[in-house]
Amino acid sequence: MTPVLLIAVLVGAGLLTVGSTVAAALGQAPPRRLLQGMLGLQVVLLGQLAVVGYRLAQGVRPAEAGAFAGYLVLSLLLLPGGLALSVDEHSRYGTLVLAVACLTVGVVELRMGATWR
Repeated sequence: MTPVLLIAVLVGAGLLTVGSTVAAALGQAPPRRLLQGMLGLQVVLLGQLAVVGYRLAQGVRPAEAGAFAGYLVLSLLLLPGGLALSVDEHSRYGTLVLAVACLTVGVVELRMGATWR
């Protein structure tokens, strides 16, 4: 895991959390730009998976492998899960679900970074 990817995910998740929260406060359904940003964040998360796989192939291991693997899988599933839930509820509450999903991605990334060291 690289610090650059960790920072990119944290910044992206933070911006998307703020954008989702503002849209929910205004009573809006998820705007298109927000959904595009979530797609971009998911691409960065998939890139992070590729980098982690490469590092594991080199023999670099996280301190807590089980916890790290759980955090990695969870970070990849949170955004698609949040999007699936928000499609069912296409209102301000669907947008709020996306805000919570993005916030949770940031927290999971911080925990994942702590287990890598």
